[in-house]
Amino acid sequence: MKRRIIDILLVTIGSFISAVGYNSLLVKNSIASGGVGGLAISLNALFGWNNANFVLATTIPLLILCWCFLGREVLLKTLYGSLVFPTFIKLTEGLPTLTKQPLLASIFGGIILGLGLGIVFYGNSSTGGTGITTQILNKYTPLPLGVVLLIVDGIIVAISAIAFSPDTVMYSILSQVIFSQVLFRSYFSPDTVMYSILSLYVVSLTIDKMMVGLNSSRNLLIISQKSDQILNYITNGADRGATKIPVLGGHTGHSQNMIMTTLSTHEVPKVQEEIQKIDETAFIVIIPASTVMGRGFSLQKDYKSVPNDFISINPL
Repeated sequence: MKRRIIDILLVTIGSFISAVGYNSLLVKNSIASGGVGGLAISLNALFGWNNANFVLATTIPLLILCWCFLGREVLLKTLYGSLVFPTFIKLTEGLPTLTKQPLLASIFGGIILGLGLGIVFYGNSSTGGTGITTQILNKYTPLPLGVVLLIVDGIIVAISAIAFSPDTVMYSILSQVIFSQVLFRSYFSPDTVMYSILSLYVVSLTIDKMMVGLNSSRNLLIISQKSDQILNYITNGADRGATKIPVLGGHTGHSQNMIMTTLSTHEVPKVQEEIQKIDETAFIVIIPASTVMGRGFSLQKDYKSVPNDFISINPL
């Protein structure tokens, strides 16, 4: 129950932040930064449709997909997000536009929107719309969340570019088949489309940083003739755990030990410097680790004071 309350709170806060960024920076600058919200900006310019009403109407078929692919629990939380996000868009649509500079609006609007969506995703939910599609693809494909969001929303921006740019061949085809040339006159210039793409990139980058980048750590793989001294420094000097891994040199055929340890990002320069003091010829590979759980990271670092911890049990 406590976790559900926290999730609902995260979805509420994230939706509000996203709505503020959407109305105060993107809408009046005609920046369609992907998603149903971006599509709503395009259709508002064409037909005068209310942004909040359009976002709400498009969630129904997407919620059905959510139920089928993400399950009932996610559907319930997504249902709330799908309702509260358009509500906040409606409540904040009277906010003043913070800047008339499209470049500033696209960058800071993308940051605020990405911040809000990141908080919503932390609540294991979405604001509906293409967020549902993003979660489905993220679950069933190996693509990172930010990349999936970039692909899905990039398609939306591409469609807007085709619909509104008079320089494309598809513009003429669509306008003749579906609407008249007057109905499809260019509301968005090529500059605006490029600003929308920039904002979309900032949104995806912000979400990636929130989900993994801010808590990223580093794995160090170390091969050295002085591995015992290096291991002693890591465990005692740096106060980090380490693992000995037997390896076989591909060129020499000699057996030796490789040391693996995981450090927070800010610890890496100091540890690297000390290792090279011990052995300046040490072979060191540093690998990004986006998520680390366990002692010293997600759990209490002072494992020696934790009773019955498997780490503190002496081997027989």
